Amino acid sequence: MPFLRFLFFFFLVSVALNFGWEISQMSLYSFPGVPLAGYDAFVKAHWIAAVKDGLMCVGLYVLVAIFMRNAGWGKRFTNQRLIFLVSFGFMWAVAVEYQGAIVRHAWAYAKAMPLLPGLNVGVTPVLQMMVVPLIGILLVRKHLSDK
Repeated sequence: MPFLRFLFFFFLVSVALNFGWEISQMSLYSFPGVPLAGYDAFVKAHWIAAVKDGLMCVGLYVLVAIFMRNAGWGKRFTNQRLIFLVSFGFMWAVAVEYQGAIVRHAWAYAKAMPLLPGLNVGVTPVLQMMVVPLIGILLVRKHLSDK
C-alpha cells in the first residue's frame, strides 16, 4: 500500500508541476486554426495536458522500478537510477513530441521554440519529462517504503 500511496501523491504533484510548466512554455507553441474559446477552454486544455503528463511521470517511475527491480528506488537516488529516469524521460518525451508535432500535427511549435538538432522536436517539452519527474519524486518520496 505505501507504493500505491506514493504513486497517488506523485501523480498529484506531477500534475501540478506539469500544469505550471505547460503554462510557462505557451509562448513556444503555435496554434494556427485552433480557436481557444476563452480562458475556461485555455485552462481546461492545459489541465488535460498536465494530467496526461502526470500519467507519463508515473509511467516513467514504474518503468525505472521495473528495470531496477525495486518499487522504492526513488527513496535513495544513485547515479544509475538517475540516469535511467532522465534517459527514459528523454526518450519518452522525444517519442511523444515527434508523434504529436511531426506525425499527427496535433500541435505546432512557434519560431521561438528551440529544437533538438536532428530530431526537430522542442527542447522544453523534452526537458519537462527529464526534470519534472525528478522534482516530483523528491517532493513526495517520504511516502516510499525503505528499500
